[in-house]
Amino acid sequence: MKDYKNSPWGQPPEDQKPPRKSMRSFVTTVIGVIIVTFIIAYILSADLPTGMGASLAYDFLLLALIGAGLIGHVISNPGQALRNIAGWIIIFGILALGYSIWNGNGRLSSELNPSAGYSEDGAITYRADRSGHYMVKVDVNSVPLDFMIDTGATHMVLNIADAEKIGFDIDQLSFDIPASTANGVVYSAPVRFSTVVVGPIRVENVNGFVNQGELDISLLGMSFLNKLSGYEVRDGLLTLYP
Repeated sequence: MKDYKNSPWGQPPEDQKPPRKSMRSFVTTVIGVIIVTFIIAYILSADLPTGMGASLAYDFLLLALIGAGLIGHVISNPGQALRNIAGWIIIFGILALGYSIWNGNGRLSSELNPSAGYSEDGAITYRADRSGHYMVKVDVNSVPLDFMIDTGATHMVLNIADAEKIGFDIDQLSFDIPASTANGVVYSAPVRFSTVVVGPIRVENVNGFVNQGELDISLLGMSFLNKLSGYEVRDGLLTLYP
C-alpha cells in the first residue's frame, strides 16, 4: 500500500482532498479580487495621460492576478500559505535590496517610482520608464505636476488641464502661435512660469507655452534645461545639474 501522506507527487486520498465548497470559494475570491482591483485601477487612471493610464491598468491587473491567487491559497490552507508567503517576502526583499544597491546606489524608491528620481550633491537623477521616456515630478508655481522631459521641445509646454491647475485663465490666453504636428497644425499661447522646481533644483522666470491641442502630458523642454549648468544621459539614467 502506497503512503501518499508525505509524497509531493502522489494523489492524496479522498479524505484529504479539498471539498468542492472550498474550491468554489477559491474561484469566487479570485474573480472578486480581480474585478475590484480592475475597478480601482480604472478610477485611478481616469485623470492620467493615455500611456500612463494603460501602464497603471496593466500593473494593477498583474497585481490582481497575483493577489487573488495568494488570497485564495490563504483561504484554502491558512497555516501553510502564511509560511510560504513569509518565506517569499524575505526572498524578494533581499533580491530587491541587492538590486537597488547594485544598480541604483541604494535608492530603492527611485527604482520603484522612476518619476520621483533621487538626489545627490544638488543634482537629481531619473531612470527611464519602460517606454524609454523620462517622467518627472515638477512643481510649477508651487503646484505639483507630471512632466515628460523632451529635449526636442524648445520650451516648456503645458496641456490645458495642467495650465488650469496652476491658475491660468484659458479664455484670456492668446493662442496665436502655430506649430506643425503629426495631427496637423495646433496653436499655443506664450506664458511665463515664476518658479519651476525639480527635486533640489529651483529655476525662476521660465518661458513656456500652453498647448491648445490634445497633449497627453506636459513637456519639460529646453527653456528649462538651458537654465541648468548641464544634464547628461548615460546607461538609461538622466541627470540634471543645478
